[in-house]
Amino acid sequence: MRVNVVDPKFIVNMWKDIKPYLQRALEHTDDYSAEQCKVFLTNGSWVLFVALNKNGLQGVATIAIENGVNHRTALITTISGKGIINKDAMEQLISILKSFGITRIQGYARDSLVRLYHCFGIYKKSNLVEVTL
Repeated sequence: MRVNVVDPKFIVNMWKDIKPYLQRALEHTDDYSAEQCKVFLTNGSWVLFVALNKNGLQGVATIAIENGVNHRTALITTISGKGIINKDAMEQLISILKSFGITRIQGYARDSLVRLYHCFGIYKKSNLVEVTL
């Protein structure tokens, strides 16, 4: 599997292929819609990563980059696909993020994903609680 960054100018051309992955990732949140993700991706606020193999597109991840006081953080805003979280793909993702100057990766995750991330040295830091007003 190969992990690539997609230039924002190609998001519109790829939208029909990536939108179903984003919609699956967003089934568990009301923070944003697929169309809002498209805006963030096309204006460069977020970065799109795609996972490809010999059969084509296998999954996507979107990343928001935040410059903090002590870290340059990559926040995984969405991730979706089959078999895309594996040792090779994670190493590629980390390598690319390091080339962007990223010093920390964060992301919200359901319990099943937290268990999977644990295999790659990514550990649960806190629980998020929320109420809509």
